[in-house]
Amino acid sequence: MSLKDLQAIIDSGTKLTPMMDQYFQIKKNYPDTLLLFRMGDFYEVFFEDAKTAARLLNITLTHRGKIGDTPIPMAGIPHHAASVYIDRITNRGLKVAICEQIEDPKDAVGIVKRGVTQVVSPGMPFDLEKTQGHDHRYMASAFKKDNCYYLVALDFTTGDFNGYKHENFESFIEGLRMLAPREFVTFMGQWDGDEGKDVESILNHYDVLKTHLSEEYFNPKFTDLYIEKVIPGFKRDKIIKLDELILNPIGALAYYVCSTQLLESFIHIRPFKMNSQANIMKVTLPTLVGLEILPKSRESYKDSLLGFFDKTETAMGARYLRSLFANPLFNQDSISERLDIISALTDDDSLIKDLRVELSKIRDIERILAKISMSKGSASDLLNLATAVNAYTEILKNVKNLPIKAVLAPAEIKKLSVLAESIKATLNDEVGASLEKGNLIKEGVDKSRDRLAKLHLNVAEELMKMETRLKDETGIQKLRIKSNNVSGFFIEISKGSATKVPKSFERRQTLVNAERYTTPELVQLEKETITAQTKLEKLEREIFKGLINNVSDLNHSVLTMSEHIAFIDSFQGLASIALSEGFTRPKFHSDKQILNIKQGFHPLIKSLIKDQFVCHDLNLDEKTYFGLITGPNMAGKTTVMREVAIIQLLAQIGSFVPAKSADLSLCDFLFSRLGASDDILKGQSTFMVEMAETAEILRHASSKSLIILDEVGRGTSTYDGLSIAWGLVEHFIEQTKALTLFATHYHELIEVVENYSTAKNLTVETVNHNGNVQFLYRLIEKPASQSFGIYVAKLAGLPASVLKRSEEILHLLEKNHHNPMEGHQLTVKAVKDNQNTQLCFLDDIVIDAEIPAHLLHLEEEISKLDVMKMTPIDALLKLNDLKKHLELQ
Repeated sequence: MSLKDLQAIIDSGTKLTPMMDQYFQIKKNYPDTLLLFRMGDFYEVFFEDAKTAARLLNITLTHRGKIGDTPIPMAGIPHHAASVYIDRITNRGLKVAICEQIEDPKDAVGIVKRGVTQVVSPGMPFDLEKTQGHDHRYMASAFKKDNCYYLVALDFTTGDFNGYKHENFESFIEGLRMLAPREFVTFMGQWDGDEGKDVESILNHYDVLKTHLSEEYFNPKFTDLYIEKVIPGFKRDKIIKLDELILNPIGALAYYVCSTQLLESFIHIRPFKMNSQANIMKVTLPTLVGLEILPKSRESYKDSLLGFFDKTETAMGARYLRSLFANPLFNQDSISERLDIISALTDDDSLIKDLRVELSKIRDIERILAKISMSKGSASDLLNLATAVNAYTEILKNVKNLPIKAVLAPAEIKKLSVLAESIKATLNDEVGASLEKGNLIKEGVDKSRDRLAKLHLNVAEELMKMETRLKDETGIQKLRIKSNNVSGFFIEISKGSATKVPKSFERRQTLVNAERYTTPELVQLEKETITAQTKLEKLEREIFKGLINNVSDLNHSVLTMSEHIAFIDSFQGLASIALSEGFTRPKFHSDKQILNIKQGFHPLIKSLIKDQFVCHDLNLDEKTYFGLITGPNMAGKTTVMREVAIIQLLAQIGSFVPAKSADLSLCDFLFSRLGASDDILKGQSTFMVEMAETAEILRHASSKSLIILDEVGRGTSTYDGLSIAWGLVEHFIEQTKALTLFATHYHELIEVVENYSTAKNLTVETVNHNGNVQFLYRLIEKPASQSFGIYVAKLAGLPASVLKRSEEILHLLEKNHHNPMEGHQLTVKAVKDNQNTQLCFLDDIVIDAEIPAHLLHLEEEISKLDVMKMTPIDALLKLNDLKKHLELQ
């Protein structure tokens, strides 16, 4: 039953129960949100929400009463386990409104008041404990004016708040793709037209939840109150004043956050930062993913270069490291500062170990502060924060001699230390301590609290002491103090001792063999005991709230400390891997164009196959800046190109690099076109995608760029592909003049390159001895003699009959190669007329020969492989396994 159906039933005269009427009035304000309605110890959902929740959560769908003759669908979840269920719903791209009881049922007149206290969404999860540490959860909004695109992103879970100005649509789309937001705030019609299709494609690709607001919320005139809450004092911000159009998307995002999170302030949101791309090396997300620098998905994190380099100990450090990889520098001084830090760390590996010990004590400070901001902070959060402060002070001692800039004044660090001491001295760190148990606050912190705790926790002991004292005072040895739910606390005395009862005892009840009495002292103790738990919980909550307020007052210092820890953690990780993997410091040259790498290697592959990896030398410079790589498949051409791109990127994030030495010039844009892919949803074939990406390179590349291209032109006919590749080679050499590696199987291009003094031929060394091909993997400066494609097909397990026929056809094609067009016609005829052409290096294939069992097994293993779904690393690992199997035969 939808809201419209329910409204129609009400309009027909059917009356709702008070509870259901309350639900309906709240639900009308959240029509597109699943409403969790608090009922005692459960959250209940009704009507269509109940059906949706039952389907998504696999819980029972039942009914609660009727409206007229129509049953009301209902489902429920226990409130203490709500976080598990709520985030499962929002991870499916839905919003959930949490409707709580907002008054004490004891004080309620009629039905208990309820109201929505929070709206949970993919960008604002309910349980921050379970969010991935190395992931950002950005919410974004954008605004277009003329040809400028303003993009704003807020990670509500960490407080990261950034703005970007893009000078063209292509840059804006790349910025949106790089953010990969969980939510996107827009208005109807904002992205109509051709541009809207690309925006929609990005949002659909990342399963982004879209929220449509009224267009007026993109006008700061109507949103300045909301902007003030997320950027206090924004009207005095000089950076924002330089281009106030950024306030349009900020206002929309600010309204969305403020309307869904009913908070007085957002202490965890960092000061808004307008990001400039001026000193950043440009690199697109497809390039980073294609080079396996960034993961294709969250599940493949450990298989990426980022995952391999992630030796951080904190969640903040992991997120900061990703930012480093996504934003390499284009400023030699800044790069040198980072390299100096790593150099100093690698000179003292014991220092790295000490840092890692302290860093391992630190939890996710940014998300702890987010929880505190959302009134969800726990005692363990504050204790973890105190531990982090203490660890930070030790870290500062360790790095005092390193070239790391101080970010907090000594006075601010002192305040944080005092806060940490206060938290440690106040909160009970025993497992299970809680407000409900009355033991959250340590003894000795507050005298009133101690007395209440004593009453609450030791009432039996107090009653025993009173009983002993009264026995001594009255001389009645059979006096007993007892209690029950009906009479409360009372003194029970046998009738035989009634004459000894003092006048101060007040009779309450007469039994057959005993009398029950009370005293003002016992009445007072009973009252205090009954209210002690309530008072104790209230007082401990006040003390805890005081600590929360102290943290809130120091929120800027806490955020600054968190950012500094992330920075130190990232670079100790980079230094750690530089030591363990044998990396070296790159050397930059500002006065010339150079790419001179000695003994370079791919870090991921070398970590897997160790000493079997053959390192590579490569030298390109302003005199010879274009390298054409030819040679067989599986010989390592792509590995060489990947490692070159990786070395350049690592150097420009300020990291040591996988090589014996690396002399480099700064690169303004890293381009890479590796592998085949298509875009079926856009109706683009593999070749179309390839051409579109190549066109992008031609539009944006400069002489300061680094270009990596593999097999351009292979997605179309031979002559079309050759012609395109030929034209590109000439363009890159004559026009672009960037440092370029161009891999191809078109051997006709070898002669083209030989005609240019600014280009060189390269190949990966291969030896062919009587038909047995051996890949030596060493990069050498000479052209390839042949591609050995049929030999690779043989290794892959193609039937011998197919291989034999392929060799015959190849022989005829090569024979007529001197006249391509005529040769093609002659070759087809010749192939039909010459069925018994003599073989070359596969001459010894015997079709009917008995194949050994181990080769049959090898054929079976290879036939099972889905090569198009394997990463280069997966392929190398599998190849290594097969090689070991053959060696055992």
